[in-house]
Amino acid sequence: MHKILIIDDDKDIRSVLSDLVKSGGYETFTAGNGKTALKEISTHCPDMVLLDVKLPGVDGMTILERIRNIDRNIAIIMLTAYGDIRDAVKAMKLGAFDYITKPFENDEILSLIKKALQARPHTNYSPSTALSLREKEVLNWLKQGKSSWELASILMIGESTVNFHITNIMHKLNAVSRVQAVAIAIEQGLINSE
Repeated sequence: MHKILIIDDDKDIRSVLSDLVKSGGYETFTAGNGKTALKEISTHCPDMVLLDVKLPGVDGMTILERIRNIDRNIAIIMLTAYGDIRDAVKAMKLGAFDYITKPFENDEILSLIKKALQARPHTNYSPSTALSLREKEVLNWLKQGKSSWELASILMIGESTVNFHITNIMHKLNAVSRVQAVAIAIEQGLINSE
């Protein structure tokens, strides 16, 4: 079941969208601001994000860029109450699948979700373009047999963050274990074998 994160500062819109998306057979999570959204992405690794352009604190365009840096495979649809062609162009350049204005028809959003999930970038990207620099760094340490706890100390990040990166790596490389992820990465030239 595909997981979809809904990011909107309007609680009612989050609720309505969540119910609608669930009716389409998807699992949903919600966030009312960018900071919470980034935590949800780390926790749940969604397949798609419905992202409002206007958010308190960090705006939707900035969140779009941050999501793209975390995982390029996440499909993103931008939502806005203000149809601005410049924002639409910017969103598409930053990697959004589409940009739609509120209010929208229920069938329209469900159809768009389906299309976006079918066109997810991972079908077109090689793993080398999908892996972040941090993920490659983690792979290099995994190659040396380091545990999540050891990696957390070396990289000075939390162990849960290390595990998040490892989960992403395994997902992107279609690996079932850490060892297999390292082997695939070496085979594809993403990291050195030495």
